[in-house]
Amino acid sequence: MEEVGILSQIHGEKCWPSVDMLSPCEDACPIHMDVPSYVVAISQGKFKEALAVIRKTNPFPSVCGRVCHHPCEGACTRALIDKPIAIQWLKRFAADYGLRNAENPTPLERTKKERIAIIGSGPAGLAAAYDLVQQGYGATVYEAMSIPGGMLAQGIPQFCLSPEAVQADVDYMKALGVEIKPNMAIGKDLALEDLWREGFNAILLASGASGSPRLGIPGENARGVISALPFLREARLGRAEPLRGKVVVIGGGNVGIDAARAALRLGAQEVHITCLESSREMPAFAWEIENAQREGVRVHPSLAPQQINTDAWGRVAGLDFRRVATFQRDDQGRISWTLMEGHGSEYHIDANEVIVAIGQVPDPSYLGGNGHVKIDPRGAFTVDPGTLATNAPGIFAAGDAVSAPGTVVESIAAGQKAAASIDRYLRGQDLRESRLAPAKGVFRLEDLEKTPRFMPKRERWGMPSIPLEDRVRSFGEVSLGYTAWQAVEEAKRCLNCRMCGNCIFEKDQVCFETSRRLL
Repeated sequence: MEEVGILSQIHGEKCWPSVDMLSPCEDACPIHMDVPSYVVAISQGKFKEALAVIRKTNPFPSVCGRVCHHPCEGACTRALIDKPIAIQWLKRFAADYGLRNAENPTPLERTKKERIAIIGSGPAGLAAAYDLVQQGYGATVYEAMSIPGGMLAQGIPQFCLSPEAVQADVDYMKALGVEIKPNMAIGKDLALEDLWREGFNAILLASGASGSPRLGIPGENARGVISALPFLREARLGRAEPLRGKVVVIGGGNVGIDAARAALRLGAQEVHITCLESSREMPAFAWEIENAQREGVRVHPSLAPQQINTDAWGRVAGLDFRRVATFQRDDQGRISWTLMEGHGSEYHIDANEVIVAIGQVPDPSYLGGNGHVKIDPRGAFTVDPGTLATNAPGIFAAGDAVSAPGTVVESIAAGQKAAASIDRYLRGQDLRESRLAPAKGVFRLEDLEKTPRFMPKRERWGMPSIPLEDRVRSFGEVSLGYTAWQAVEEAKRCLNCRMCGNCIFEKDQVCFETSRRLL
């Protein structure tokens, strides 16, 4: 990299040890993206090069630029000075630039005779296919629905993730050589054993978690009670019925937040979210909760639903709750709670519609008992956590079908792990041996006192978005994306601590190249 040459000329060998270390943002990313390289490329106006860096490890730049939970930003060293770099939004900018200046990628050469069948076209399945075709394999993805993308295309609302963004990433993978067969439901249109007969050499189960658990309370079968995932699917596809009056969403996760915001856009006069957790324990991301509240959604924490009340026609009329006294979540994600007793423990909300968003469960029924794949009590596939191999030879599983619910980038990471295991399996290698590369060191600066005193504070560029008063009037994407000059200015805030962290943090001075870029 040119910058390495400049630094080494100034400080001799001083900078070289830092080059082989990870920045905190890379270390925090589940797929260990080379964040500094693409951010620095954007700061230099090299947008095409930035996108190329992203695509080395991430097949979903458009998607992740919009809905990634961005743990990289939580680890950003820049936060010790002012605020983290807007890494996610810079990724979106690079992806949008690529979409506006689209170049058809060259199809990858097929160099291996083996073929892999992948069930499910969500982020885990497509990430695995992306890696496998880059290694020269044939990869065919079977999708039960008409639109590829899994929950990306049918579960996340358009105001968060536009259909065009999903389609752009899918089209790029198809151009490289990933074959996608929509409207092909395994267990209905094709049996699992048929895949072996068609000559596939390995199978990846990446069918997600589209099932909805039940509340288990009186009245849950009343008219007007709907499950969040089917509701979001219909809304995404433009087929949802208009809503009226007061809507209550049960569940404080991201799916519940999405459902609440969608309900506002479908005409609900009031939308309320209730959850077992306290406000600070809600599983939804803080920025998603904030977006919902700014749009008018009301949040009622620490409430346990006891009964759904109905009118004379069997339609929802309201909900009875008890206040939660204590709430716990264990290491496996299992929850338990106790209820308050006595005066003031009861709570009631009138409602015309109820949306149930209390979790997602896999549905392995499409296997029909074939393949002898072990399934745990939740309906998830049982796998070796280090290799994602099931008990059935040649069959692997990844994503929400194994551990739901996961984030988009966590599912991508799982798909990549599965692809690496499938490659080893097909080459006759041990799935575990020497699996992990030697760990690199990570630059960490925990002590604010050691931050260079001269480092200027620079405001983080906010994301341009639709005015608040206009948001709930349509399903249009709320965030509008950076302009080129905004992206460049935001990228210039990056300290590139992987590259020159030693020089910045061990001395009270900075090299010429870094000074030029930061100041």
